[in-house]
Amino acid sequence: MSRHLTMKRLRFIMIALFLACLCACASTLSSERQPGPIPLTVLFFNDLHGHLMPFEIKGEKGVEEVGGIARMASLIRQIREENNRNHVRTLVLVAGDILQGTPMSTIFKGEPDIRCLNSMEVDAMTVGNHEFDFGLDNFLKLKNQSTFPFLSANIIGKESGGLLCQPMLEVPLEGHVTFTVIGITTQELLSTTQAENVVTLDVLDSVSAVTRVHAEVEGRGPVLLLSHSRQETDRKIARALPDLTAIIGGHDQVLMSPYGIEGRVPILQAFEKGRYLGRLDLSIDTVSRRAKLIDASYIKVTADIAPDPEIAAIVNDYNARLGQQFKEVIGRCDTFLDGERDHIRHQETNLGNFITDIMRSNTGARIAMINAGALRASIKEGPVTVEDVFKTMPYGNELVRVELTGAEIDQTLQRSVRGNQTDEDGGFLHVSGMTFDVCGRTAKNIRVGTERLPLEPDAIYSVVVPDFLASGGDDHVIFKNKPKIKTGLPLRELIIDTIRQQKVVSVKTEGRIHRLK
Repeated sequence: MSRHLTMKRLRFIMIALFLACLCACASTLSSERQPGPIPLTVLFFNDLHGHLMPFEIKGEKGVEEVGGIARMASLIRQIREENNRNHVRTLVLVAGDILQGTPMSTIFKGEPDIRCLNSMEVDAMTVGNHEFDFGLDNFLKLKNQSTFPFLSANIIGKESGGLLCQPMLEVPLEGHVTFTVIGITTQELLSTTQAENVVTLDVLDSVSAVTRVHAEVEGRGPVLLLSHSRQETDRKIARALPDLTAIIGGHDQVLMSPYGIEGRVPILQAFEKGRYLGRLDLSIDTVSRRAKLIDASYIKVTADIAPDPEIAAIVNDYNARLGQQFKEVIGRCDTFLDGERDHIRHQETNLGNFITDIMRSNTGARIAMINAGALRASIKEGPVTVEDVFKTMPYGNELVRVELTGAEIDQTLQRSVRGNQTDEDGGFLHVSGMTFDVCGRTAKNIRVGTERLPLEPDAIYSVVVPDFLASGGDDHVIFKNKPKIKTGLPLRELIIDTIRQQKVVSVKTEGRIHRLK
């Protein structure tokens, strides 16, 4: 009897254990199927343009120091550490144009920029048009040196038809959810980059390219677009793909605060030159695999942020290598030479006048023109260094002479004024040796020389332009197939020599470009 009871108890215990195991397995499977929402933070910035060092701006409270990649890195590290403690995943994304705009970036052709981003553990970067400013070979070198992927779903090789970069980054999360980042590059790449640097490349339609990649990953989880395109393009993509989680943009170099909305797609952009770090906090439902926007904000990168020591060491090393040549004082400005983006790309400025006068006087051309996109910074009052000129004119433009009829000059000026102020069109032209009025988006009353003679449609005029413009850059197609005379004169060096010779620069606007109300 005792033995019978013992066996009965044993069977009972075994059954109980079996049932307990079943319950545990069921609970585990249930928790795998339906875990809680996944929190995710996306940090981002765009259009760094070589500004690894802090720099000064004129603010409401006077001159203030902003930016600096080491301060940006410090912010990112702090947010990562806090998120790690709270079991929140952090992604760091860059929306293109890390190159071109400072002596450090120009002299070292982006090497310090990539080293910093590698050390910051950037997750992905979409390709901007300025990534090709030092040639395709240099672009491929930087791409190979980076520890993060360069993304672009629409840059292809002309001969192969294959993509130059991977189109997307797939980030696996818990609960069998994938977070996908698709990269896209402006379709203006071929006209906003030195032609010879992209001669073997082509650019696909942005909307079609993103739609195709989106179809491959649809249903796996949230999809974010990392774009280096104009807002107009971003909005077109949002209308075509209304289920996008968000679009993080670049290229326009604006601060979208509060963020824009197209349909239900948030569109964000963090200004330029590392002055802001954007932050996007998401909550991802593991059943629907859709993301909900919890918060979107921008953090100012200011002087009170302690720099990250590792990144600061990289920047200081390259800065020391630049030597004293860029610190040389070559003269002084008695007036602020205005290269502010929202001015230089819409109206006459004294900086545009100063540079086009230099172009005309050194070549003997009757007219000089320069695209506003070639001028990247103002020169402040006071001592002027070689570095200041490099910041204003980061591109190694050679001057080229062409001959245009009056009718062709008219067409060129119509292209110049086709945008409005919010477009911040890099193809807007500054001129010397001529004047004209702007009525809406039309150039009128075009006059030539100090006598301000009317432009004659059939007359031939000698015109000097940077080689970028001569190749049809910024969609100035009139110049593209014209016979060209290379002067061998590098514009940046002419500017430096002119300031050295003049010693003191004082320039005003003169009514060369008169906007009619």
